[in-house]
Amino acid sequence: MDFMDISKMRVTVRKFAQMPVEQEKIEKILEAGQWAPTAVNYQPQRVLVLNTLENLEKVKSFCTFNYDKKYADLAEECDDKEHGKNVYYYGAPLVLFVSYDETVCWHHPQSGKSSGVTDATIVATHMMLEAASLGLGTVWISYFDENKAKKLLNLPENWQPVCMLYVGYPAEDFKPNPNISGKRFPIEKTCFYNDIPQNVKDGADYGEL
Repeated sequence: MDFMDISKMRVTVRKFAQMPVEQEKIEKILEAGQWAPTAVNYQPQRVLVLNTLENLEKVKSFCTFNYDKKYADLAEECDDKEHGKNVYYYGAPLVLFVSYDETVCWHHPQSGKSSGVTDATIVATHMMLEAASLGLGTVWISYFDENKAKKLLNLPENWQPVCMLYVGYPAEDFKPNPNISGKRFPIEKTCFYNDIPQNVKDGADYGEL
């Protein structure tokens, strides 16, 4: 499958079928992350595969927050208004918890800035696109209690969480959010050749998608 086709077919899935992801597909997804580029090839990414009921319950506990209607409107699956909560877990049978080891990252010689977040993000993107090529749905999650996650998952102190990828087969009745999926600004609004237009420098109003 052409890379552009995979990029365009990937959508955010917030409702998963209750069936496991096959081990061979998990391994292909992890391999895609393994071959992602990292600064100086230091490979600081650390991916924790969570697919047991016990660990998925832990995920549910550290991505639950007080109720906010705007997020409930985004995905009814996270709406637990009865208990005054939003639960940002959508029934995924597989969660890839992506961190980086801060002790092995490349650091910018001038600023001292670590490459860890960038490296882990590239790895997660590769895994997400590989999942799409295998017919699986994903959603990128960065809204979770990092300290609680580190404690419940018993992560080493030097592992810094970056994101989670929920992975699985989309539920039969899943429908992409029409207000988000498949919409992009025209490329001339985000990419520029050689010079930046003044209206962009002034903060051009791109309006809604």
